[in-house]
Amino acid sequence: MVDLAKTLMTSWNQTRRARNPNLPEPVPLLVSSILHNQPALHYNDFMLKKLLLAFFSAIFYLFSATQVLAADEFLTDYQVKYDVYSSGVTHTKFDISLTNNLSNIYAKEFSLSIGSTKLENIAAYNEKETLEPQINQGDKTTNIIIPFNDKVLGKDKGQNFTLEFDSLDFASKLGNVWEISIPKLSKSDNLRSYSLVLSIPQAFGIPATISPHPISSQTSGSQTIYRFSSDDILNTGISAVFGQIQYFDFDLTYHLENPNVYRITTEIALPPDTAFQKITFNTLEPQPYNVELDLDGNWLASYSLSPKQNITISAKGSAEIHLKPREDFPSVELQDFSPYLKSQQYWETDNPNIQKISQELKTPYSIYQYVVNNLIYDYGRLSEATTRFGAANALDNQDSAICMEFTDLFVALSRAANIPSRAINGFAYTTNSALRPLSLKKDVLHAWPEYFDEQTHLWIPVDPTWGNTTGGVDFFHQTDLNHFTFSIMGQESDYPVPAGAYKTQNQETKDVLVEFGKPLEANPQTQLIINLSDNSLAGVNLEGQLILKNTGNIAVYHQTVTLNSEHFNLPQNQWQITVLPPFSQRTINFTLPATAFNSNFTDKLSAASDLSSASRQITILPAYHYLLNNRYFIIGLCGLSALLISFVSYRLIVKRRQKS
Repeated sequence: MVDLAKTLMTSWNQTRRARNPNLPEPVPLLVSSILHNQPALHYNDFMLKKLLLAFFSAIFYLFSATQVLAADEFLTDYQVKYDVYSSGVTHTKFDISLTNNLSNIYAKEFSLSIGSTKLENIAAYNEKETLEPQINQGDKTTNIIIPFNDKVLGKDKGQNFTLEFDSLDFASKLGNVWEISIPKLSKSDNLRSYSLVLSIPQAFGIPATISPHPISSQTSGSQTIYRFSSDDILNTGISAVFGQIQYFDFDLTYHLENPNVYRITTEIALPPDTAFQKITFNTLEPQPYNVELDLDGNWLASYSLSPKQNITISAKGSAEIHLKPREDFPSVELQDFSPYLKSQQYWETDNPNIQKISQELKTPYSIYQYVVNNLIYDYGRLSEATTRFGAANALDNQDSAICMEFTDLFVALSRAANIPSRAINGFAYTTNSALRPLSLKKDVLHAWPEYFDEQTHLWIPVDPTWGNTTGGVDFFHQTDLNHFTFSIMGQESDYPVPAGAYKTQNQETKDVLVEFGKPLEANPQTQLIINLSDNSLAGVNLEGQLILKNTGNIAVYHQTVTLNSEHFNLPQNQWQITVLPPFSQRTINFTLPATAFNSNFTDKLSAASDLSSASRQITILPAYHYLLNNRYFIIGLCGLSALLISFVSYRLIVKRRQKS
């Protein structure tokens, strides 16, 4: 109906002007702009009487008329200032100039859609009077319609007015960090100029990151003023982080069950260290018998369950989230890319549609932009039970995506474009579930992808879901400090599952508790054990083990383990352990070379790691000495001698009887 009204009104005006050039008809128009996802520059619905009159007057000329868009009627200029207060409230001021391009039209109203649901103190005015804005609250936006009382006609004439409001969505104090997220102004053909100033309290400190990069900054009183290029801020919103590290306290519960009549071994995924995350445990009860590091970097804690046994595991600690890569975290030497390029369930790289799209998208950023711009977040799917569509189905159902579909599509397109990628499941903190939604309300889980950067040797996290729902805030070039990794899926698309997913049948419990916290004291500690018999036989190789246990509460890295002997010339006496997660142990097999068969000596073995040491005294004995000092051997020898004596005596007795 709106498109038909636009065409009919245009045709009607052209017909009347052709018949009587001296009879101009001023046309009231609505000019709209959006500070969110989609540009919306359109005509307002006209009064029913005019619409009917237009219909009957223009029916003859309908098919030959040329539609004139509102973008041809006006030019718009914006001067915008975002003034962030120390309380977190952001005062926003739009100075807007609306200029007529034609002589016989005037603007009736102006509409602006703000990517925020927490606006207060909305006011609009011009130099003559206060204007009365109409406020319409949406799910993710606030729509403001400003009616104009004056009819300003004439080419190059127009309306100059100001819109002001306060928002609680643009700045947030999250734990130790201030985050600023300014949504972008959507592009439109009638936009002539756009300038933006961002004012931040100096008390926030120097930004750890700010995107796009400002063209200038200066101090004014207690504020720092940042100015940006109009080209940059039209392409993306503004994202700034003040603070380098965020801390989360976590309390995770895992439920394991063995329904079988035999013993089983199973495992859970503990939150791991990553290049952007460091884990410190407070408690893990009961403790596993080992924690293995898989090829994706997951920490898999192993438990043995007796038949019909159920156990509940509690993991408590602190997650230290870093904005920039940790210097102490080992770089990833990814020698074989193939596991992160292959097609899997949910990542259908061989799907024809995915293949076709990936041929046009050659970089991680272009793939990120495609996913952000083409999928539509479906808030109706936010429930306790959701079905994972996978990448191929996400393309077929683009208007019904949640974080799983944004993630799976990014991974599939990246792999199809020969870019190694994988998926992350975890916790993401949000102050506004409309702008930064989560998929599972009960345990507030979120999913986001990573791609591998061959230059930095890092897995780089991005979040196309929030890039979409926040109206263009950049979650590609810099993620925030709110993403807490629980598990990594790269070798497989559905394993391991994250904390919050370990529940027994029909269990309804909240198993993920995460809140802002403080750092726990790190206690790096290991125990080194030499596993070898005290007495060993000369003349043969001796096999032993070095066991390095992490008995502290953090992972330890780059541990060098050495073994020395007073008598033995060891073929290898040094080993490197790159990562040793907490509660884990690594076993190193070693060999002591054979000595002469008649060797008889005592040796001291000394082992050391960076954090612990151990020693062991062993005795090497010749075979005869070893046997003569072995009571079991003596007992056996006596028994054998008795048997031989008995046998010989028996034979002698038999022979004597035969002779007699």
